[in-house]
Amino acid sequence: MNTRYFTTIKQCAVLLVFCVGFYAVHPASAKNATREGNSSEAEALSRLGELLLDGQVVGFDPYQAQAFFSKAALLGNRTARLRLAELTIRGIGTKREVKGALSEIKLIANEGSLSALVSLGDVYSRGYVGTIDLKAAISAYDKAAEAGSIAAALRLSEIYRYGLLGKTESRRAYEYLNRAKALGDTYALYLMGTGMIEGDFRKFGRPKKGLALFREAEKLGVNDAKIALAMRRNNRSAQLLPHKKIVRNLSKLADAGNVQAALRLFDYYLNPQNGKSRRLTTRNIKKARVLLQRVAEQLEPNELDYRVLLLDIIRARRAKYPALYARINAIPPASRPSLMRRTLRSSPNAYVFFVQMQLSEKGFFRGKRDGLLKRRTIRAIKAYCTHLGAGSLCRRGPLSAQTTNLLTHLF
Repeated sequence: MNTRYFTTIKQCAVLLVFCVGFYAVHPASAKNATREGNSSEAEALSRLGELLLDGQVVGFDPYQAQAFFSKAALLGNRTARLRLAELTIRGIGTKREVKGALSEIKLIANEGSLSALVSLGDVYSRGYVGTIDLKAAISAYDKAAEAGSIAAALRLSEIYRYGLLGKTESRRAYEYLNRAKALGDTYALYLMGTGMIEGDFRKFGRPKKGLALFREAEKLGVNDAKIALAMRRNNRSAQLLPHKKIVRNLSKLADAGNVQAALRLFDYYLNPQNGKSRRLTTRNIKKARVLLQRVAEQLEPNELDYRVLLLDIIRARRAKYPALYARINAIPPASRPSLMRRTLRSSPNAYVFFVQMQLSEKGFFRGKRDGLLKRRTIRAIKAYCTHLGAGSLCRRGPLSAQTTNLLTHLF
């Protein structure tokens, strides 16, 4: 662990002591001092576990996160109990044990936790228990969304928009975004606008309306909407601006202190698009690296580590793939599916190599791990899908949205 991370952990420890000690120095603040003290201590411990698990403020450390969650769970913190079960069912920072962990998630869901319902949906839709249960996944997400979970509504919208668990259903995808919006999620406006501009929600609005939704979202503080407006023409088709104008506009936002705009420019340097054909043009890794160094101090550890690894993957030759594969476990689990999707776009051979490694460890692939999508690798992917009971989801091929969605959650 480096000095930066160690210093921040010490700061978190001071915060923990402060949170726990607050009630001790304010005995008149409540009659049930012991109960409230335990509650505040459990909440602080759970929050420290979240920071370590997500790599925010401090570096990703699943073992220390598991220790904090365990202490908080003993004090009755429900979030910590859920996080422990989620870690256990995947074997992150602890020994993998499916049956007991799944029972615990179900128990917490029955206690009224919407987060546990969303977690159940994830478990059933991503194969974390060794099989896919689409009906149970949708049921859990639906129940959570009906009860007011924004996260569940957004999950369902994505599932139906891209057909991740079957066929695409744009109407249902849009309805769930509307539900998220009604629950107070302003980001849903941005997602609606994106769907209109990209043609997924053409039944509900054209690109021009999508731009209007971007402006509405921008006024409500959605930074991604502001960035999207800086990249598109203000006309009926809302097409992307020419390359130079996109770079100039994003650079202006970045220079004004918009870190997310800087990261979007970083992404654009890696996968630039031409404003007319939308085909990939030449990437500029050097500029991306310089930009990342410039904003490094403003980023959370997880964000920085994620992007450094992505850069290294894109630049790497095949001989470096094994070392890079080992580094994937050093970034938070929540970031790994996104990393794999970006790797697929930017370095397909590295993506295939990483999938080969995962399938080999699980006993589905036997052969040379060469990063080439040849017959043996395709058979291994099909075998994995069949093992999950999701053969129908993978019928569109190894690079379909449905198949790659399952494979990215291997990591």
